[in-house]
Amino acid sequence: MRLIVITYFAICINRINAFVPWRPNTSDFDPNTLHSIEASSHAVRRHKLRIAHASAKFERRTGTGKLNAASFSPLTRREDKTSGPVDLYSDPNDISYWVNVDVGSSGKSFRLVVDTGSADTWIPSAECKSKSCLAHRTFGPDDSSTLHVTSDRTFAIAYASGNVEGYIAKDTLRFGSVTIDKMEFGLAKMVSDDFTNFPVDGILGLGFPSASILKVPTFIESLISHNVISKHIFGAYLHRTADNKNGGTITFGGIDASRIEGGVEALKYYDVNTTTSLWSIRMSDVVLDGQNANFQEGRNVIIDTGTALILIPPEDALKLHQFIPGTKSNGETFYIPCNTDISLQFQFGNDAYQLSGKDYVGDPIDAQKELCLSLIVGRSVVRDGAWLIGDVFLRNVYSVFDMENGKIGFGIPVPAVRASSTSMEAFPSSSSDAVSDTIKTALSPVSTFATDDGVILNLIVHTA
Repeated sequence: MRLIVITYFAICINRINAFVPWRPNTSDFDPNTLHSIEASSHAVRRHKLRIAHASAKFERRTGTGKLNAASFSPLTRREDKTSGPVDLYSDPNDISYWVNVDVGSSGKSFRLVVDTGSADTWIPSAECKSKSCLAHRTFGPDDSSTLHVTSDRTFAIAYASGNVEGYIAKDTLRFGSVTIDKMEFGLAKMVSDDFTNFPVDGILGLGFPSASILKVPTFIESLISHNVISKHIFGAYLHRTADNKNGGTITFGGIDASRIEGGVEALKYYDVNTTTSLWSIRMSDVVLDGQNANFQEGRNVIIDTGTALILIPPEDALKLHQFIPGTKSNGETFYIPCNTDISLQFQFGNDAYQLSGKDYVGDPIDAQKELCLSLIVGRSVVRDGAWLIGDVFLRNVYSVFDMENGKIGFGIPVPAVRASSTSMEAFPSSSSDAVSDTIKTALSPVSTFATDDGVILNLIVHTA
């Protein structure tokens, strides 16, 4: 059995947060001033595209509405259920976590988003001539003598202002010294131009097989069928650049106990609603500065590493922001004072996890840096009103995704180690609680370490 630990890249979000019940409104300031600020703010435009990314992905799957770019207005309230511009966009002020994957006989390298909200893996085809494909690495027969494309097996994934369409392909994928021969993935011959500025080339899907649109073995299933790992489990810890630490770690086939306060025994597990084909669990409530928001009967939440924000129904977003003084709102978007410092906790069962203000207070939208974007957005993206919880929350926990037992686990993360060194503990396939000798070494671009229980693979930390 092998245990893979991949250290990957982060482009970050930053800032801080404050409290006392307050009803967000626009009556106490000049709305024309806010509209003017929004219209000229690059931060607001980036924010809208991040919202479109998440909502398009999940609205497409759950059928909450037809995706239509023309229906998106960045400055007015959405009265219908249609989505915004396009699914994927990022820049140095956004956030995205990705791994380097070498594909084909030539080992051409691609950056793939680590995405628990998707089950499919795809990269752009050399046939694709869109602006987006010309801005990214593409893949075709000239790049690999072992590439096999099945032209009669096609796929189409709908996004907000276009589709990703292509063929099912088969070739070798490599993570350092770990090789997956003849893995099936999507080779996209058409990719929306809205992907142009996204700093990655494609997606590495870590969702449930039943959620696959390509209908091929997922990446996790391929790791198992190639005897790289023996368990459908992985653990993730996302660093934040506000703490001067980029990237993070993802462990396939086990858990990195060195990242968890109290080790694996301190992890708390929650049942996944497997009928949704998503990483969905039940949240009991949210506590703000010691006061319960009182979400009756709790909420279903989808845990998604591929989403930067937290997207929740408008009425829930309004309720949360009432606890933040100085909040202003414009439709689904909320603006909060940049010096906000509200204590915010998410409760799962009897367990509470603190959300840092470094994560939910976004970029300033004015030159004085007095008003900042709230990274909690009032948009419903799932039919049953579930919350979509992304990296804003996940940077505050160590997360375990256990597909075999239908569980998600959270633990309190220990402070991230510097990129110059790492300390890890491997787990054998027979038990996720057993611990091998700790390995301490300087990170080289690619390094593999054998232990009695398996192999740990380290890939370089990437920084923008």
